[in-house]
Amino acid sequence: MRRRTKQNLTAALALAAAAGVGTLLAPYMHSSTPIGESAPAPVTSATAAPTTLAADALQDLHALPVSDAFVAGYDRAAFGQAWADTDHNGCDTRNDVLRRDLTAVVTRPGTHGCVVLSGTLHDPYTGRTVVFHRGETSSLAVQIDHRYPLVLAWRHGASTWTAEQREQFANDQATNLVAVDGQANEDKSDSGPGEWMPPNAGDACTYATSFVTVATKWRLSIGTADEESLDRTLTECMTQGSK
Repeated sequence: MRRRTKQNLTAALALAAAAGVGTLLAPYMHSSTPIGESAPAPVTSATAAPTTLAADALQDLHALPVSDAFVAGYDRAAFGQAWADTDHNGCDTRNDVLRRDLTAVVTRPGTHGCVVLSGTLHDPYTGRTVVFHRGETSSLAVQIDHRYPLVLAWRHGASTWTAEQREQFANDQATNLVAVDGQANEDKSDSGPGEWMPPNAGDACTYATSFVTVATKWRLSIGTADEESLDRTLTECMTQGSK
């Protein structure tokens, strides 16, 4: 395992400075914040947000350990019950994310507003609009994606976690879960950014930033191919944002 050298960081920060970007986030890896908890971020202006986020993510990326070691033994059951109610709000995680990410949401009567029956997804991965209707097969049209897949998490640090930490990671609505087009999710499968990026180019910056955020928050390493893809994408995001 090694740490990524900061060969592009100086140029990236120069671009950020030219764009008027504020102070960068200090990487979570350098703090005493427990695994899975986010350190507070500084307030930034709304106009500089896209470029600032890319700059923050690029700095955090360069602080992440890079490893291509293979860790066997992955089992979905090691991450606990699928879509558990880890936030104890009475609703399972899948329905929480559907209610958050869909519009025109209709919920089932008698479920305290938990079970989503229908809604509309403006899918970030493809840019398409997907109509959701709950049903044995129709529900597959909208799926919940782990931006940082569970298999990769197992290989890059989660194999050493407690069962409770793995369940919290699998249900991390704040940073790792997003409702997406079902086919896009199946195409992505367990791939990282080195093998798969959103077909919708307009979502590349958000996806890359989110992937780094998850890895930083949970103190996961990343593979070489993923690191290179993220570095390239985030540098392009900063360049575009400074124009």
